[in-house]
Amino acid sequence: MPSNSRKTTSGVPRVPSNDPNDLDHLGVPGSLNMSLGGSPRRRRPQARRRGGMPTWMKTLLAVGGGLAAFGVVALVIFLIAFPPFFRGLEPRYQVRVMDYFPPATYWMPTRPFSELPTLSGAESGRDDASRLLTQAALTQAAKTDVALTPTPSLEAAPLSGGESAGPPEPTTAGGIPSGMLATQAPTPLPRWPTPTPDLGPTWTPLVAPTAIPVPPSARLGNIRYEEQGWNNCGPTTMTMALSYFGYSDNQYKAANWMKPHTEDKNVSPWQMVRFVHENTGLKALYRYGGTVDLLKRLISAGFPVVIEKGFQPAGEDWMGHYLLLMGYDDAQQRFLAYDSYLGNGGGSGMPTPYSVLDENWRHFNRVFIVVYEPSREMLLREVLGGYADPAYGYQVALETARAEAAQNPSDKWAWFNMGTAYTLLNEYENASIAYDQAFQLQLPWRMLWYQFGPYEAYFHAGRFDDVLTLADTNRNITPYVEETYYWKGVVYAAQGDTQAALRELDRALFYNRNFIPAQEAKAQVEAGTFQVAAAQ
Repeated sequence: MPSNSRKTTSGVPRVPSNDPNDLDHLGVPGSLNMSLGGSPRRRRPQARRRGGMPTWMKTLLAVGGGLAAFGVVALVIFLIAFPPFFRGLEPRYQVRVMDYFPPATYWMPTRPFSELPTLSGAESGRDDASRLLTQAALTQAAKTDVALTPTPSLEAAPLSGGESAGPPEPTTAGGIPSGMLATQAPTPLPRWPTPTPDLGPTWTPLVAPTAIPVPPSARLGNIRYEEQGWNNCGPTTMTMALSYFGYSDNQYKAANWMKPHTEDKNVSPWQMVRFVHENTGLKALYRYGGTVDLLKRLISAGFPVVIEKGFQPAGEDWMGHYLLLMGYDDAQQRFLAYDSYLGNGGGSGMPTPYSVLDENWRHFNRVFIVVYEPSREMLLREVLGGYADPAYGYQVALETARAEAAQNPSDKWAWFNMGTAYTLLNEYENASIAYDQAFQLQLPWRMLWYQFGPYEAYFHAGRFDDVLTLADTNRNITPYVEETYYWKGVVYAAQGDTQAALRELDRALFYNRNFIPAQEAKAQVEAGTFQVAAAQ
């Protein structure tokens, strides 16, 4: 046992204390300690330093400061890196990000143009534009209503415009725009086919729609409604129309065929018609220059009708949109429609007044698509009357546009429709004059997402620079329109720049691998058979 330890009364060694109040180390018993000091002294706690802070608080502050510094650094990195990342996303992903993070709206890419540019010919072409307004309209003979009765010739020939009757790009039988390409071996697959010859501005007779009685109201049932996916109004609307005939696939099969790239901004009527022909046992056609009365006749005869129209939802700029018409009511002066964006009106159809529909419909030259069973083709002929021939619709569209422009020379839609009608009739100089006026009146910036007549008219008029100007403007607004690159490609091909032509045509096929015009033009450029013929 160490010498400095001593036993307690219990015999257990006691370690000496350093407490000055503990007298055991002096040999004084605890009892004596008690008697000397009275009650035992409490140990005095160590005094805290005034203004001091507990350790846990110091730790908390240190951690908080580190987190704050990290947050500041992260915010700086976010503000630097997020905007270019967000702008580089495809639009459908941008929309999703904004749904969950509304401030992302501030980093949306800005549009370089609020309207399409005014082209150089607009000012110089005012006299020519006035001349267009004073030209003679349809001849009296062309206006004469002629009752349509089935004839052997009509019965033998299929309705032109199944995969024919095209947009503002008339074509030859070889599938290339008329007057554009001379090919040694035309392909049998038409491009935007127009099977009728160039009949010129007037001809006789044209057959008007037959006077089939039209009931005051009608509504088609057994149509499956489907809400559209991103940029999918065309495939969705066509799928709904097909459902009337028992078609069961949804919009995505149609979209994969019509627009393989999700961001493709437009599906043209000719593409929708072609889908029907190549993927179903049904037939389809489309025509320009329709009327409200004709739409009612088609619906009452059991034909659902798809139209393309102008559309401007709240908070958005103008855009194109497809609508399925499946009913009408004269008493209330309205159509009933399935709208893949706005809904189906609880199953009974969204009501749209005749006048409102026609005003928006004319933004697309009153184009309409009809899907039908082959067995009912003769009935459809009777309902269509003169419209069985696509040329009749072109001429009606031209006459209507002339009348609207004469009534209001500042009507950009009338001038644009006039240009489209002239283009469909292969009158490219007149078409260019009309388009010049439309651009002068400031067309919506999305216009060339949907209608491509100006490209063709200016191309055939030899105004290659204007084609490239419009194409570059459209590409800067959005890259997802294959027609933009197609028309740049054919301009470069016409100028002899093979490499640039193939580059642009490949871009067109990147955005739509099924885009037949680009496929055919590329093949001809590669084969060295691309030639520009004189405009017809």
